Amino acid sequence: MSVIKELSNAVIEGDSEKSMALAREIINQKHDINDAIVNGLNTGMRQVSELYAKGEYFLPEIIIAADALYDALDIFKPYLKTQDLKGKGTVVIGVVRGDIHDIGKNLTKTFLEASGYKVIDCGRNVKPEDFIDAVKKNNADIVALSTLMNPTLESISDLVNILKHENLFKKLKIIIGGAATSQQFAESLGVIYCDEATKASEMLDQLLTEGNK
Repeated sequence: MSVIKELSNAVIEGDSEKSMALAREIINQKHDINDAIVNGLNTGMRQVSELYAKGEYFLPEIIIAADALYDALDIFKPYLKTQDLKGKGTVVIGVVRGDIHDIGKNLTKTFLEASGYKVIDCGRNVKPEDFIDAVKKNNADIVALSTLMNPTLESISDLVNILKHENLFKKLKIIIGGAATSQQFAESLGVIYCDEATKASEMLDQLLTEGNK
């Protein structure tokens, strides 16, 4: 079994000690670190997301798998400065004003980062102006909004209106999710609906690919 495949398996198994040891071995053997991240770490986390979608993995397994990924990535980071590792895009993510439930947001963040997106996490109970500031400061490509509560749907509407007023709406891919959201609500705002954290990366990959054609 190749060391890249072993690294992928270490993520799936949530074995941080093994993932870190393999990361060091990859560096010592002068393997392509970009390849190790894409086909080792990211592939492993993608399989974790598939297991979660099937109901075979649950939140604890996702957390330890993410820990194994990030622990290995921390070892790779000092060696990435001289390598061309380009992210897919920059995502500003957060739970909108009035809601503090952030498990879904955290899962989405984990899967997006594992897939190669740079994620700016604004946290929970985020005011519209804080989202706007983060979009401008980080030159974001995507805004990902979450809420579990029906009363806070208004916060999503408010933010969309502000983005339009700031002439940012057409420049961004805006994706929403959470129990209170729906396809119908998303369509009413002209944004994208995502019903599962595991689907977010695949949806955005497709949207960005279509946007570059």
